Amino acid sequence: MIGKYVKTDVIKAYPTTPIREVARLMSQHKVGLVVLVDPEDPYKIVGIVSERDIVKAVAYDVSLDAAVDTIATKNVITLDYNEPVARAAEIFKKYGIRHVVATKDGKLYGVLSIRDLIREEAVLREIAEYYEWTFEPGMSA
Repeated sequence: MIGKYVKTDVIKAYPTTPIREVARLMSQHKVGLVVLVDPEDPYKIVGIVSERDIVKAVAYDVSLDAAVDTIATKNVITLDYNEPVARAAEIFKKYGIRHVVATKDGKLYGVLSIRDLIREEAVLREIAEYYEWTFEPGMSA
């Protein structure tokens, strides 16, 4: 299940936070994704902002003082923390994304990055078992 690999110390911001401040948070915390939450409920997801979104904003001369929700993804792809890691791998591949937000009881639980998964041999075994593949350490694709 992805809950074993999810980082629960999520970096959050409000939709009205300036883009510049979100970029600063990413840099300070060495993360590639910030979850936007409702100011009245820190576990209600209202959007996400990735490094890619920040780069696009800079490339298209969006004011870095603008509210981050102007560049945020609002249709957030989430997975329940009990989902198998193979499901997360499918989502990463299908949507070409590097992060997925994990929920528990419909509320923000954490963030899983593709990097979190590929570092773990146990994850590779779990994915292989899900697809009924044979996995051997040191195997290459």
